[in-house]
Amino acid sequence: MKFANAALYEVKIAGKNNFASYKSSLTEKKHHNQLGLGLKALAAGDPTPLLVMQMDTKEAIYVNKSLLEMFGCELSSEFYDYYGQSLLNLISPGDQARVKEEFTDFVESAVDEERFRGDYQILTADARTLRVFCDMKYSVNQRYGALVYISFVLN
Repeated sequence: MKFANAALYEVKIAGKNNFASYKSSLTEKKHHNQLGLGLKALAAGDPTPLLVMQMDTKEAIYVNKSLLEMFGCELSSEFYDYYGQSLLNLISPGDQARVKEEFTDFVESAVDEERFRGDYQILTADARTLRVFCDMKYSVNQRYGALVYISFVLN
């Protein structure tokens, strides 16, 4: 059941009329199916690419279909591998030092529901560089602790 459930959520993220076979990478990490945020509603329609990070571990615990498309990934497991528990893996080398400083400053002083916005260049899994506007929201969740929601908009 656990393996079928992991594959099912891959299909929900990829969209209707799709299928997925189980791969061990689907259950090696905490994935979006464990987040408990109404996945069906999130996955079905938000056109804004969204990444949710758990701050204690820096782990990406949710991505939506729009984010997968922006980063050139077909499955969320591909994105999680590309992300590799570091937001800097998504950022173009020229912006990494600035992002690290701004993000660290934001997270260290943020209170629940606080927001931060910035312009960055991202590096996609398929080697494209895109300029994006990021809207970040710090939130404290009873189950997962501190989370940062990051939406990406092409700039």
